[in-house]
Amino acid sequence: MRLSAENINKKSPYWVIQLDDMLFRFRTKNGITYRVGFQEDKFLKVGNTYNFFITNMDNQNAPRDLDVFKVVSLVLEEFFSQDASVMLYICDPSDHREKARSMLYKRWYENYPRHSELTMRDVEINFSGFIVYSGMIIRNDHPQREQMLAAFDEFVSRAPSVMDVHPKP
Repeated sequence: MRLSAENINKKSPYWVIQLDDMLFRFRTKNGITYRVGFQEDKFLKVGNTYNFFITNMDNQNAPRDLDVFKVVSLVLEEFFSQDASVMLYICDPSDHREKARSMLYKRWYENYPRHSELTMRDVEINFSGFIVYSGMIIRNDHPQREQMLAAFDEFVSRAPSVMDVHPKP
């Protein structure tokens, strides 16, 4: 799958540079550089599933910037314009803002003009008291929609017993 920075840049408040088929970079008015993209999923192992990520490359506290949300929304929109689009996400807990990140995914989904064309599974996985926020977003017209949702639900239910996940000290 190849996404298009050209399509994203038609509406983007920041210039987005394509680094690879599904990887982009942009710099904000505050001088913060972000990398955003998708990589093939290695956990669910069914069909064409991709993990979404966004990384602050400068590791600086970034001031609130609604234009970052707009760029991310455009990248997600470009992803879901493709056939067989299945997105997984895990909210990074390293700075204890994982719940806020989960709420951003919900906000994007609810405000996405075509959200009725998608199904979102938003979950909290409990690893012995350590909560991991995660989710899946899939197009409703995906030919394997039901199988993908079932595989995700099974993964979520089994994850605490087969994975050793705990907070970093």
